[in-house]
Amino acid sequence: MKKVYDKICRVFSIKIISWMSLLLFLLLMVPLIYLSFVNRASGDDYSYGMYTHQAWVTSYSLIEVWKAIVKTIKQYYVGWQGTWFSIFLFTLQPEVFHPGSYWLTFFLNMFLLIGSTTVLFHYLLGKRLGVDKYNIMLVLMIFLLIEVEWIPSTKSALFWYNGAMHYLLPYAFCLLTVVFIMRFLEGYKLRYLLGCSILMSLLGGSNYQAALFVLIAVFYLGIYNFICKYNKKIYLLGIPAGLELIGLFISMKAPGNKVRGGEAFGLSFSKGIETVGLAFYKGIIQCVDYLKEKPIVFVGFLIILVILIHAFLKREQGINVRFAGILCGLLWCLYSAMFAPEIYAGVEVSSGVYNMNYQTFLLVVFGVLILMADKIADLIKRRTQNTITSVKLSDRFYRQVTIPIILLCLVAVLFLRGNLKDSTTYVCIEYIVSGQAADYKEQMDLQTELMLDESKEDVLVPFINDIQGPLMHMPVTADKEAWTNRVTAGFYGKNSVIGMPREEWMDIYGKS
Repeated sequence: MKKVYDKICRVFSIKIISWMSLLLFLLLMVPLIYLSFVNRASGDDYSYGMYTHQAWVTSYSLIEVWKAIVKTIKQYYVGWQGTWFSIFLFTLQPEVFHPGSYWLTFFLNMFLLIGSTTVLFHYLLGKRLGVDKYNIMLVLMIFLLIEVEWIPSTKSALFWYNGAMHYLLPYAFCLLTVVFIMRFLEGYKLRYLLGCSILMSLLGGSNYQAALFVLIAVFYLGIYNFICKYNKKIYLLGIPAGLELIGLFISMKAPGNKVRGGEAFGLSFSKGIETVGLAFYKGIIQCVDYLKEKPIVFVGFLIILVILIHAFLKREQGINVRFAGILCGLLWCLYSAMFAPEIYAGVEVSSGVYNMNYQTFLLVVFGVLILMADKIADLIKRRTQNTITSVKLSDRFYRQVTIPIILLCLVAVLFLRGNLKDSTTYVCIEYIVSGQAADYKEQMDLQTELMLDESKEDVLVPFINDIQGPLMHMPVTADKEAWTNRVTAGFYGKNSVIGMPREEWMDIYGKS
């Protein structure tokens, strides 16, 4: 029996399992890739892209497009919100330049998510902690799986351009900024300070959660390096922090914020203190909810923990992070801070807010798992009293602990079938198999054809409901003065657009 188990361990090495995890991730992305070609712009995409689209189709001039971008930012800065960088991005949604190109949204979002996470993991685990590439790949794939499959809103994270540009892109910027900060603090090279300054300047005009995230990260990393290895160049981090605060001040002082949040919206010290307390409370409640609603995510955490222990056992010396307990507490504070903007604003928030909360939760837990893995690996080494080499100790742990726990976790997944049905891939497959995806594509193709018909200034289109599974859709209604109707008409340069029941539309135009 022992020989059979030894053979299994040799066959299913970390290298093989890491490649299997990559293959699994790619296979699970197939339904999402299919839906990317079904996905279409609507609502907000038309609203923010109205001027830029008209500028492009009437002139094909980037100068005119730039003027339209400035016009859009001014309009929304005064009339709705101050997040100037997000609005800039909104004006450039793919269908501004070509009808039917909205499929690019998914690939852009996946590039941002996978790319930024890979850069962070490669630097933190590989460059700083000395973890080998196959352990990094396995940890990365598990992290991405639980992030993509159980993110609260698939629409905002993957398929909705505006939602992703306001939340996912800033999140990616946060990860890259953290890497730039750590690289700067390694050798104080100005190119990393420049990269950090550019990203943080832009984050000042983005969503408040991301802006807060990087400010806290700069403070944490600056203080830690001040204590551990003081260098006067640490104070240069005040440059990107100051630039972000300037951008954030411009954003927060926008007249449009009071239009959206009400006249009571503004800076208040007492409200700020109350917000801090509520943020910590809400953070606890949300963690409990994750445990109840997404237990499969914690199964993923367990696998990540044993893989990290296995990787750290190969090291001759531990990480020996100073103040590990305090760092865990500070990571918790970072997570809790993500709830502050929502609580302070006191208005209904986009689903992207919940995505940012979840993604920060995953990052914070990952940081805690690194610290835990280091302590456990150090404890195991002490108990062996250096009787065997680090490589042999790591191999023994892999055979006796890692493989059995991975197998147990796979069994546990079978008992969490309810969570599997909540996964992004399952929801997408269900949407496709039901025929709703094909029906939606056919209807949107028809609507686009009607809107592009230059012979009509007032357009009648069949109704399309807004319940579109993982996709975001804001439908045209029967009221031509409704917001979705007006922005759809404006985007295509029409006088008006009105929705009507499909049967009535077919009776008038004789099409199916």
